[in-house]
Amino acid sequence: MSIARQKPDCAACKADQQTSMADARTAICLANDVAIDDIDPATGYNHSRHAYYRVRDSWVDLIRQHGYSELYQLADITEVRALWAEKRPEFVEGDDWLTEAFDAHREFVAALGKPCRRSSCDIHYPAP
Repeated sequence: MSIARQKPDCAACKADQQTSMADARTAICLANDVAIDDIDPATGYNHSRHAYYRVRDSWVDLIRQHGYSELYQLADITEVRALWAEKRPEFVEGDDWLTEAFDAHREFVAALGKPCRRSSCDIHYPAP
């Protein structure tokens, strides 16, 4: 944490900090039994199928509970999917997060027995 909080005062210091952070992330991944081939050597990020599904499931659950608004979520979910498509296109190909999330939200609201409480929800209140 102390490395992450430092404010580097030169380009070489910043590069050294980023390398140290990548090394720390890599060490954490290895300690959690992530295969070395699933770790991005430049950043230390976990790009395993398990990590992909954790991210995907997190987005599906967020939309399931809170609905979806193109204004608020589209840019973020598009960016996340693009990052995964860049690193692991085989995971993203043919995997439609939004369809699953929309279906989950409809089921969630139906189970509540009340209308969707989010007035900006494009699933229940699409724009004309």
